[in-house]
Amino acid sequence: MSTPEPQEKKRLWESSAEFDEVWKNRIHRMASYIEGPATVADFGCGMMWLEEILPKSLSYVPIDYIRRDERTIVLDLNRDPLDSVQADTAFLSGVLEYVEDVPGFVTKLAENGFQQIVLSYCVTEKHPNLVVRKNLNWVSHLSVFDLLSAFLRYYTLTAIDDVKTNTICVFKRKAA
Repeated sequence: MSTPEPQEKKRLWESSAEFDEVWKNRIHRMASYIEGPATVADFGCGMMWLEEILPKSLSYVPIDYIRRDERTIVLDLNRDPLDSVQADTAFLSGVLEYVEDVPGFVTKLAENGFQQIVLSYCVTEKHPNLVVRKNLNWVSHLSVFDLLSAFLRYYTLTAIDDVKTNTICVFKRKAA
């Protein structure tokens, strides 16, 4: 009797079935804050829903830890530098929850020269249960104050909004 071959473990977000169509509402709301003309880096691009709704005057750069198409810049946001990313706007929809060192990552964004940051995050005020957060594989657990503090060193808050349980923040680079 032969032993079965071990199946390769699927990575989180590898299957399109893991993406909820409801998230498109959040992406639409967030996209309305993008200032153009610009090149938009879609961090954690997933199904690349942002690209479908961007005006043609904006350029799109998909970034993920899994190759989504031939254009995808493959990065581990917890380990890799951002040198290969050239864009004006960083778009982070449901990504920071998976970043271990958010302040350090924000420093990387600032050092890379992003002029605008558009992000959504599930702050602890809206998602306080740490067990649930960890079961969702989230590794950062920030309050709205922690989140703002990480960005306000380099950026000015220009808008704050909510879509269901997500807090949307829009930041513009401070003048040098």
